[in-house]
Amino acid sequence: MKTLASPNQPIGSLTVAELEALITETVRRVLREEIHGTIPNNGEAISEEFFATFGTWEDDRPADEIVAEIYTNRTVSTVDIDL
Repeated sequence: MKTLASPNQPIGSLTVAELEALITETVRRVLREEIHGTIPNNGEAISEEFFATFGTWEDDRPADEIVAEIYTNRTVSTVDIDL
């Protein structure tokens, strides 16, 4: 991942690949912190196994087609919840 030249570098100056790498690294860091905070003993093994799945899914369809499929396959629950 390319590191930003300065903390004030505008996001708009990044390429799509650089922005994707920045987002991926940020998500990894936040998730790693969350996993270690909730699972202190096994957090490292779980997080590395989980992070190994990053970037493994690819789809050549356009984004609007993928979103349409997601909405088509969603279900609505009508279960009443007693509070």
